[in-house]
Amino acid sequence: MKNKRITRIMALYFLIIVFVFFSFVPGVINSNALTNIGNAAYYINRKQPGSLNSNDYGINRVDRFPIIETPDVELKLAEKVERYNEQADEIKETYAIKINDRITGYLLYDSYIFNNGDLYYYLKYEPEGLNPRTISLMLPFVFDEYDLRTIEYPEGLDQTKSVIGVYEGQKTDSELLSTLEPGSVYIDSASLNGFFSYSSIYEKGTHDIRKELYEKAENIQISSNGIKVILPAAENSFSEQWGIISKTKLVDWDDEIAVDAVKVGDLSRVRKWGGDGQYYFLPYGYAPYSANGFYRNSANHIGNKYLGVEGRFFENYAYVTIDTLTKTQNSDGFWGTDPLAVGLYENYKVGAGFFDTRWDTEAALSLLRGYRKFNEPQFIKAANKFAEFYCDFAVSNAYLTENQGLLVYDYGFDATPGIKTHVSLNHLVSEMNFLLEMYNSTAKYEYLQVAKRILTGISDTAEEWVNKETGDLFYGYYGDGKYDVEDYPTLTLNDLRYAQELITTLYSNEDPNIKMLTRIKEEFLTRKGIVH
Repeated sequence: MKNKRITRIMALYFLIIVFVFFSFVPGVINSNALTNIGNAAYYINRKQPGSLNSNDYGINRVDRFPIIETPDVELKLAEKVERYNEQADEIKETYAIKINDRITGYLLYDSYIFNNGDLYYYLKYEPEGLNPRTISLMLPFVFDEYDLRTIEYPEGLDQTKSVIGVYEGQKTDSELLSTLEPGSVYIDSASLNGFFSYSSIYEKGTHDIRKELYEKAENIQISSNGIKVILPAAENSFSEQWGIISKTKLVDWDDEIAVDAVKVGDLSRVRKWGGDGQYYFLPYGYAPYSANGFYRNSANHIGNKYLGVEGRFFENYAYVTIDTLTKTQNSDGFWGTDPLAVGLYENYKVGAGFFDTRWDTEAALSLLRGYRKFNEPQFIKAANKFAEFYCDFAVSNAYLTENQGLLVYDYGFDATPGIKTHVSLNHLVSEMNFLLEMYNSTAKYEYLQVAKRILTGISDTAEEWVNKETGDLFYGYYGDGKYDVEDYPTLTLNDLRYAQELITTLYSNEDPNIKMLTRIKEEFLTRKGIVH
C-alpha cells in the first residue's frame, strides 16, 4: 500500500510539472496570448520592497516588451533605472544607437508595469550628428480583428467640435491608418486593448519650448508582426511616441463622460503628453512665440480630471502624470513655467522659469488627490514639500491687509528680488482651498494658519473686489488700492463655491464674505445668461 501511495504521488507531481511546462511556452504577445514565461518569472519571484506585482494578475498581465536590434542597427544599453511603487513599477532605459560603429543617437524607453496588469510605455528618440536617420521599432502586440477609434477635427483644432471616428471590424494589415491624419488611436479587440499616440517630432527651442513638425509625424502601423512605430528624425530635433496596453477594456465608449474626457484630453494632438509632463500650445504672450510651439504646463489639468473618470485608461494615465510630478518637482518644492511671459516681464521683471502660484498649486492638489486614490507615499511627500514652500512664499510675498491678512502675489521669480505682482482672486481662493485640503489630510497647523490669513485678506477686502459699474467681480488687485480687469466667467465662481464647502466642513458655518462674493458672481452671470 505504501509503495502504491508513493507511486501515485510521484505520478501526480509528474503531471503538475508537465502542465506547468506546457502552460508557459514563450512566444509573441498577441491578442490571444498568455504571459511570457521569462517576464512572468521575473515579476513573480522578485522580492523588491514596495513592489506589488501580484500573482492575481498573472494571466491578464501585459509584459514589458524588449527593444530589439535590427540587422543594421546596434543598441547599447547606457543606463537603467528601476523604481518600485505601491501601484506600479517603473523601468527606464537609455540606449545608445550605433550604426557602423558610430553613435547616431539615443533612445529613451520608459515604462510603468501596473499592479493591475496593464503596461504604459514612452519612447523618445534624439538623433545626433549630421544627416539624422529615422528609426523604427516593432512592438510585439498583434491584433487579429479589432475596432479602431480616433479623434477627428472637422473644423480645425477645436476640441468643442471634435468627433470620435469609429472604424469597426478592422483586420490585421489594414491600411486604414495610412489614410488618416496622425492622431490618437484607440484599439479594442476581444482580449487586447490599446491606446497609441502618433509619433510626434519636434524642433528643440529655447526655454524648453518644442516646435512640432507635424508634416513629419507618423501614425503607428498595425500588421501581422505587431505595432510598427516609426520615430522620425531631423536636425536639432527629437521624436516621441507612447501608449497604454491592457487585456481589460480601456474606455467604455457607451459612457458619455468617458468619451468627453477622451476628447477634452486628446493627449497626442492638443494637450500632448511628453513623458515629463503635459504640453500645451504656446500662448501668444509667451516668448519666443511660434504657432506650432508647445510648452510644459505644470497644473496637470488632465491628470487631475481623469482621477474622477471611470475606466482603466483614465486611472493609468492619471497615475503616470501624478508620479511624474514627484520627479519634476524642483529642490525648492515647485515646478515653474519655462517660457518667458512677455507681460509679466514688462510689468514686473518676472523672467522665464517663473513660479505660477495657481498652476503649481493645482499640480500639488493632484498629488494630494492622487495620494488619496492610490496611497502612494511619495505623492503626499511631494504635496507636503510644495505646501511648505508655498506657506513660506505666502507670508513673505503678499500685500498685508488691515487685520494682517494676506493677498499673495500671483507670481514669484528668484532672480528678481523684491518683486511685487498683481493678486488675482481666483489664485488666492484656489491656494487657500489647497491649504485647507492639506490640513484636512495632514493636520499640519501651519497650513491652517496660512489659509486663515488668506481668508482674512479676502474678508478685509471683500467689498473692494466688487465692480460697482458692471456688477461683476474684479479679476485682480494691482497694489495701491487698485482693483481692475474683467474676471473669468466661471473659474473664480467655482473656486468660491468649493471654498465655502471646505470652510463649512471645517467650522460647521458658512463664511459671510465668501457667500457675498459668490452671490455677486452668480447674479452677474444670471443677468448675462451664462450657465453656471
